[in-house]
Amino acid sequence: MIRRRLKALRRDGLSTQVYLVAFVIALIGPGLLFTAILLGRYAALDRVRFEQDARESVRGIALTIDRDMAGLVSVLQTLAASPRLRKSGLDGFEMQARAVRETTGLDLSLRRPDGTQLLNTALAPGAPVPQDPHTEDAEVLATRRPVVGGVRMGAPGRPPTFDVAVPVMVDGAPAYVLSVTVPVERLRQILVQDLAPGWTTGIVDRAGLLLARSEDHAALAGQPMLAALRGRPTAAGGIWEGVDRRRQPVLYVETPVRATGWTVGASILRERVEAPLRHWILAFGGFGLLALAASSFLAVRLWTRVAGPLRQLATAGGALAAGHPVPRVSTPIREIRQLADVLADASQSLRRRIAERDQALAEQSRSLVALRESEARFRHMADSAPALIWMTDAEGEIVFVNMHYEYLFGRSVEALTRGRWREILHPDDLAGFEEAFVRAFAARTPFRHATRVIDRHGATRWILCEGVARLDDHGHFLGYTGCNVDITEAKGAELALREGEERLRLALAAGRLGTWEIDLATGQHRLSARSAEIFGQAPLSHEGWTRAVHPEDRARIEAALSALLAEEAPYRTEFRIRPEAETPHGNGTRWVSAQAIVQRDAGGRPRRVIGIHQEVTERKRAEEHLRLLVHELNHRVKNTLATVQSIAMQSLRGIRGASADAAKAAFEARLIALARVHDVLTRESWEGAELAEVVKDALAPHDGPQPRFAASGPAVRLPPRIALSIAMALHELATNAVKYGALSVPAGRVALSWRVAEGRLALSWRESGGPPVDPPTRTGFGSRLIERSLARELDGTVDLSFPREGVTCTIVAPLSDPTPPLAAPAASPAEPDAAQPESGGGEVPAPARARR
Repeated sequence: MIRRRLKALRRDGLSTQVYLVAFVIALIGPGLLFTAILLGRYAALDRVRFEQDARESVRGIALTIDRDMAGLVSVLQTLAASPRLRKSGLDGFEMQARAVRETTGLDLSLRRPDGTQLLNTALAPGAPVPQDPHTEDAEVLATRRPVVGGVRMGAPGRPPTFDVAVPVMVDGAPAYVLSVTVPVERLRQILVQDLAPGWTTGIVDRAGLLLARSEDHAALAGQPMLAALRGRPTAAGGIWEGVDRRRQPVLYVETPVRATGWTVGASILRERVEAPLRHWILAFGGFGLLALAASSFLAVRLWTRVAGPLRQLATAGGALAAGHPVPRVSTPIREIRQLADVLADASQSLRRRIAERDQALAEQSRSLVALRESEARFRHMADSAPALIWMTDAEGEIVFVNMHYEYLFGRSVEALTRGRWREILHPDDLAGFEEAFVRAFAARTPFRHATRVIDRHGATRWILCEGVARLDDHGHFLGYTGCNVDITEAKGAELALREGEERLRLALAAGRLGTWEIDLATGQHRLSARSAEIFGQAPLSHEGWTRAVHPEDRARIEAALSALLAEEAPYRTEFRIRPEAETPHGNGTRWVSAQAIVQRDAGGRPRRVIGIHQEVTERKRAEEHLRLLVHELNHRVKNTLATVQSIAMQSLRGIRGASADAAKAAFEARLIALARVHDVLTRESWEGAELAEVVKDALAPHDGPQPRFAASGPAVRLPPRIALSIAMALHELATNAVKYGALSVPAGRVALSWRVAEGRLALSWRESGGPPVDPPTRTGFGSRLIERSLARELDGTVDLSFPREGVTCTIVAPLSDPTPPLAAPAASPAEPDAAQPESGGGEVPAPARARR
């Protein structure tokens, strides 16, 4: 059945109806095909745009991490430059480090090159520090640069962390390693900021381990990165197609973090990437089917009016072939009627034209062969050239482009005619390019212009377009012939250089930094505008440079420069500018901080010295002013104590009796004890005092040739307020022990010990070998001073007890300086002995002694 129908179709052909429907499809089909192509191009461009947005988002995370790490490195480098690290002890530096920890919430560690810890703010002050070398220490010491380590798994129940470490340079050599321990949760907070739905971001260290992840962070931190994410690389660099941990297809984008060597990656569900494309495909399919159905219906309706006249034309065709006259056809369709008339006229002139046709065809065949050979040679030459070659006619329309156009733009010469070549130009450059081309075209002069274009992938590229006028043998203008060269890489390098210079200029201006340079071959000095402003001039020679520096600092600067050129030490120095080198409005000697590096040639020889200047006059003046204030405060405190002592002695001079003399002696002894601890704090610039030194100075007046006191405990740094309170308490205890307690007999001894646990100080006073002790029958001033005032001042507890073998006192207080009370409560008039001296002037009440 089917075979018979096929034979009938080959014999009879198809009906006009079929051809009309096919004609309609042919009319609509290219449009639908073109729409499908545009849809495909749009999908490709949308995919490229999505990938670019994803890459930029990941790069934004990497830049955020770079800035965060740079901030931590800056804090560490500032702390590493502390002068207290160059002193014999690290007590002052420990207070500075703990202040930084209170500010940042991050623990710091100071280690020797062999890994021995000298300081760890995670431990209580005075607690023993363990041997804890870090993996990044060797790299820090070798490179003398900051290093950001990888993930470190914490102890059970503690989150993973990573370290940021910098070298501490002493005399030009790395003496310590200073690091900060950062929880990986800090990185996760960066990842979850502005996180798009369906995205999962993560950070991988240099060992391939996950530092942080926007999802399942607690379970996956410290685990290896999932290899299945990098399943198949795409055409775009740094983007893969793979599967995630739930076996879902994803698009994986990653970029490196330059400052740390880490990698930031993001996995995006494929269904979110491809959802817009599916929507457009469904819409296009429905629209195409609807258009084809409507067009086919209209074609069938039209066929009924066209079929009859066409059958008459078919009959006329047979007559024409036989050489008979063709009858005229009567039809309302003008084209069919005209065709019938043409057939009738053609039948008359057909024989006459056959001979003329045969002769013309022969000549044309010979000309076409020669033309095809010439065009083939030209096209082969043009297509082989590694550039964009084009030609226009005398009206400026494109008539030829080589194969490189189709490769770069996906367009043939037909797609560039009638001015459509403008579609490949960047919209912002179109007006300028057209103006230049029209001007050159009108004057028939050579044309040269650089412009941006959009390639077949939607990317912007730069081309240099050049063209010259083309003339025939008679000098008639035929059009332009030109060549375009891709200069995208050169333009990109030029733009990157310009942006880099602008960023450097803005950064230097923001930091009020000046730059300077020494050409070692010529000795010429070059200064930026800010450096010239700092110096008050622009010295261009070595002599001019040295004349601007204070004479006392010149030798030190020359030595630092020589050490830099010899690669013995980095160039970091501060110096003064001579007053006579100042601007007319200057106000005294100014200080300048300078740093520099050496640029060397391929042979390692120094070529140039490049550095920065920063004026630090205000900082230097502030430091000097602070020193003067501390010394003045110490002087005034001691004068005040002397004035208080003088006033008290003058006030009590008229009082007579043993009790009055004892009260005078006790009051004077308390002032002397207070002055002693003030001396300790003065030596430490009122930044604190060592507990052992406070104990030694407080008990020194009561010790004899034979040691009576046994003091033991770890090194503890006390704030000024706590040091004063403990010194007064020890004085009261020692005074009572000398009068009534263990120190009142030669065999008596006092054991004083202290320890630190969980940030609290526990100090114990225990007497032994003295007379038997009975509990006191009343509370004296000394007892109230210790049990009430001292506890309130220390924000702690004081336990004063009187066992028979000897008085004991236990003081427990936090090591942080407590907030002082608003007002000390006055003694109640109802309390016994509140207004009269007792027990020799207010010391701890003497317990009743057993009679011998």
